[in-house]
Amino acid sequence: MTQYAAYSDESLLRPARRPTRRRTSATAWFLRAVLTTFLLAGGVMLVNVLINLSGNLDSHDGRSTDPAPIALFIGQQRLLIPANMFRFADQRNVGPHDRIDLAVHFPEMAGYTRAFRKDFLDLGADAPIVYLTIRTRDTPTDSVGRLINVYQHFFEEGTIPAPQGLVGHRMSEDSGLSGEEVFFEAGSTTPFTTHCTAPDDSQYPASCLTEIHAGSDLSVQIRFRKGMLANWDGIKSGVRVLLLSFGVTA
Repeated sequence: MTQYAAYSDESLLRPARRPTRRRTSATAWFLRAVLTTFLLAGGVMLVNVLINLSGNLDSHDGRSTDPAPIALFIGQQRLLIPANMFRFADQRNVGPHDRIDLAVHFPEMAGYTRAFRKDFLDLGADAPIVYLTIRTRDTPTDSVGRLINVYQHFFEEGTIPAPQGLVGHRMSEDSGLSGEEVFFEAGSTTPFTTHCTAPDDSQYPASCLTEIHAGSDLSVQIRFRKGMLANWDGIKSGVRVLLLSFGVTA
C-alpha cells in the first residue's frame, strides 16, 4: 500500500483565518464625512470661479462679458455704464476718469458678448461696431459747429455720392484735409455731421468721426467704419438713447 508523506507544515492543511478588521469608530466616520463634504464644496467653488472668469473675461483681449453697470465720474457728470462696453480694462473701475473709451455692437447698441466676438474683431470696411470716447469738453464747438464755421468754406465744387438723407463734399487741397470727405444731414437745423478719412495705402478701412456735446460739460466722439455710413440715422438715434441710459442727455 502506498504511503504518502505527511506535510511538514500542518498549517497548510488548516483553513486560512481572515485578518481581524478593526472597527472604525463613529468619530472617525464623522471626521471622514466632514472632510469629504469640504472637498466636494471646494471643488464646486473652484469650478464656479473658473466658469465666472472664463465667462466674464475674454482670454485673448481682456474684454468683459459682464453687463453689470459701473458708476463713474467724468468731470462733474456721473455715468452708469455696463462693464462689457469698455474697451480697456484699466477704465473699467469706479471713480473719476478724464475719459473713457467704449465699443458697442450695432444696431443693438450693446456691449461685448461671446456671440458678437467675431464682429468686434472684424477689420472689414463695414464692421458693425460703433466706438465712443466720452471726455470733458475742451472745445467750444462740435461737428455741427465745424460744418458751419470751417468745413463748408473748404468744399470742392459739386457734391459727391452720399447715402440717402446726407449731402457729401470732398475737402479741397488748401483745407489741409485734401481728399477727405464731409457728410451732413440735409434740411436739418442741427444736422448730423461726420468727417471721413480718405482712402490710403494702409489697407485699413476708411473711418468716419462725428462729435456731439452731451450733458453740461461732456464731449462725445463717435467713430465707425465708412462702410457703415448708410446707417447714419440709426447710429445718430442709437447713440442718443445709449447716452440717456448712461444718465446724460445729448
